[in-house]
Amino acid sequence: MQTNKVTNNVKIDLDSFYNADTGESLLSEIAGTKTSVTFKKDTELVTIPKPDNFSFINLDTLTKLYDLLSNAELGYLLKMFPLTKTEMNMICNNTIPHSNATLQKYLNIKSNKTFHTLISRLIKVGVLYQMKGNIQGAVRVVYIMNPFVSNRRKHFHNSIISLFKEI
Repeated sequence: MQTNKVTNNVKIDLDSFYNADTGESLLSEIAGTKTSVTFKKDTELVTIPKPDNFSFINLDTLTKLYDLLSNAELGYLLKMFPLTKTEMNMICNNTIPHSNATLQKYLNIKSNKTFHTLISRLIKVGVLYQMKGNIQGAVRVVYIMNPFVSNRRKHFHNSIISLFKEI
């Protein structure tokens, strides 16, 4: 992965640098020209460019969830973080919302009872919101993740903010 060097600006006295041809100070030559001079110094630091495929996770909220959820429930939740899409923070299967069946398969949960217990628990603690309706011509259940827990975008539809609170 490509990294970028971090530099610091170095402050210098522009009056102490002179043009060898004219004898004028650098400060007097750039005065009134809307020109600036910046000197940079390398540091020991580098940055890693932000990837296109990322999730923001609120670590304060995640720490609170450690006390509310089992390790297995946290593991399943972690697998759902990258699935959030749309301004509604829906749990999606590529471009369409996950159904119960596709989400259960994605999470590799064999038992329907275990899956429904997990979903109920995540809804109860305020991580997920379940919506049922006519979606794409069929009655479906879709899930919305609390954007205060994890999200993949900056902008959300204002209606989902009223569904959730910070945990």
